[in-house]
Formats: sequence, structure tokens, C-alpha cells
Amino acid sequence: MIEKTPYALEFLWNQIELAYTEVRKKKYKELLEKLIFNENIRKRVEKAKDKKGRNYEGGLLEATASQVSLMMCMYDNYPELDIDLLLTAAILKGICKTYTKKECYKIVENYPEVVPFLFKKSRKKPTPELTVFDGIEKLDNKVFLRLYKRRVADGS
Repeated sequence: MIEKTPYALEFLWNQIELAYTEVRKKKYKELLEKLIFNENIRKRVEKAKDKKGRNYEGGLLEATASQVSLMMCMYDNYPELDIDLLLTAAILKGICKTYTKKECYKIVENYPEVVPFLFKKSRKKPTPELTVFDGIEKLDNKVFLRLYKRRVADGS
């Protein structure tokens, strides 16, 4: 069983920072800047496990980096998507998993368009962005779990 992500933390943060540089909307950029460059938050995310699959230290950071990378690929094929919203929501979701729901809501309460990505009960109707967001999260998790099972079976 893996105890810690096999990837360098700097590599994973670099993927997230690359996604951050792609965000053009000033209000999202400012919010993300306060969070992803905060050393205390970075340490929290680096230690956190992703309980959906990567259940080891750094798993949450690894999942977040993977998902933002996949979202950027998706945007290449569907440029009409609101990539700023998708990337912001994906990064926030990773960060928010290290907080309680109430604490997370406090972080995003001034960004009502982000709320449905983080709190499914607040969704009124599906949007293309929500479809992509949920689909990428599910796809990433499925691929990871299948590869993990293969590694375990191979003994690697």
C-alpha cells in the first residue's frame, strides 16, 4: 500500500500553478492567488489524502493536479467552456477538502457561480461546465483505481 504520493510535490504544485496562469478572470485569479500561494494551505493540501482513491499523503494534491490538467485538455477541444470557472472550481475543491463545509463555504460565498461545483445540493440545473467537472472527476478516479489495481496485481 502506498503511504505517500510517488510524485514530487513541486511537480504537482507546478501543474496547479500552470492552471492558475490560465485563469483570466481577475476575481478568480485573486482568490486563487491568496490560497495556492499560502504556505499553510499548501502544507494542508500536501498532507491530505484523497479519500475517493488516492488514500495516501499527498493524494489530494495529486488528484487536484491531475484533474486541472485534464480540464485544460478538455478546453482545447471545447473552447466555449468557461475554463476560468472550471479551473477555479477544481483548485478550490482540492483546497476545500482540507476544511469543513462551513469553512469552505466562507471561502467561496462571494463567488456564487462556484458554489454548485463544491456543494452539489445547491445545483439547480446542469451546465456544460458542471458536466465536464463531474465527468473529469469520475474519469480521473476510475483511471487511477484501475491503474492502482494493475500495480498491486503486478507487485509494483
